[in-house]
Amino acid sequence: MARVAVLRGGHSMERDVSFVTGRRVQHALERLGHEVHPLDIEEGTTAALMETAPDAAFVCLHGPGGEDGTVQALLETLGIPYTGSGPLSSIRCMDKDYAKRALRASGIRTPPSRTFLRRAMNEMGASAALGLAADSLGYPLVVKPAREGSSFGLSRVEGQDGLLDAVYEAFGYDAKILLEGWVDGTEVSVPILEPAGEEPRILGLVEIRPREGAYNFEAKYTPGATDFAIPAEVAPETADRLREIALIAYRALGCSGFARMDTIVEDDTPQVIDVKTIPGFTETSTFPLAAERAGITFEGLVETILDAALQTKASAKL
Repeated sequence: MARVAVLRGGHSMERDVSFVTGRRVQHALERLGHEVHPLDIEEGTTAALMETAPDAAFVCLHGPGGEDGTVQALLETLGIPYTGSGPLSSIRCMDKDYAKRALRASGIRTPPSRTFLRRAMNEMGASAALGLAADSLGYPLVVKPAREGSSFGLSRVEGQDGLLDAVYEAFGYDAKILLEGWVDGTEVSVPILEPAGEEPRILGLVEIRPREGAYNFEAKYTPGATDFAIPAEVAPETADRLREIALIAYRALGCSGFARMDTIVEDDTPQVIDVKTIPGFTETSTFPLAAERAGITFEGLVETILDAALQTKASAKL
């Protein structure tokens, strides 16, 4: 059995969700017989990791600090194997602007977007280009932070009158924001698992059906607020295309261990909206739901991810 540090909490807006994920993973590891050391991310984290000297770290951090390569780089410095993707892949996936550029370069469809940075707004008067960018995308559109998750700071804008308020809202969460074309369609989550020594594989296609409104923070984490269809009720050829582009995206972004592709299918054509290198493992999260439907218990899922970390040199990750 292994000595495992479960990293959870952190300082992002998704801190509470990280604790839920971390507790579930901790209890699963304990049931599997591992020696578990749960660690909240704080000033003394590095010293605690050095003192604990774990065989591996199971990263359950969501958002900035956890999914953006920060903790991954620290773990590599300490020589501690860890679950999930490496620093470069984490940076690419966390930053929706970077991810979109990499996806487009690989021939994968993603909604059109325009990027704005607070520095350009302050030093170059980039706010003068907001209307031009919005007109090129068309209304409705989405304004969102480039490096946040769980729909924090995201607004749907119906017309010019609401644009500036949405921009200010997004800049409250990040110094880099996106204006993105709105896509109507079926939301499908595509979880990918990469066991040690094997090729990455799709666990299943999860169709997301919020009972009221959008699939926002409340809909994601409130039991009963969202229904799921597993497998997703899409045409067979669309399902094949979803699996294909998810694996292409996974490899193009340099992911490892596991990840989740969030897509919208419009007129039977999938578009990738977001890529999560550390998806939630709460009771309502799509990744463990898909694993269960595929015949993998939660303990089996956790063990598979940990085993991949233990057998992969940290320096081999992107």
